[in-house]
Amino acid sequence: MTKKKYSPQEEQTNTASEPIAAYQYASAPVPGKITVNIDDMSKLKDIKRAICMIRGVVSVEKSPAMKSYERARADVEAGRVIECNSKEEFFRLLNL
Repeated sequence: MTKKKYSPQEEQTNTASEPIAAYQYASAPVPGKITVNIDDMSKLKDIKRAICMIRGVVSVEKSPAMKSYERARADVEAGRVIECNSKEEFFRLLNL
């Protein structure tokens, strides 16, 4: 963001009923990222072409889907796994 310097002349020209804007910010575009999950890989080429037609899109990349064991490993590393000694303990944790 860029700042406009404060100018005392602006303050003097405003009346009491108007708000005084001491600083004005010019917002710069912030880059973002969108993930699109598709279930039919045969349509990937058409979807990429359609997304590229949208104004403002800089690039479209294909990333490989995680395998089930990779997702499981990521869950373990992120702490999204619980350990139970019996099914009764598991159901108790689920409040069933």
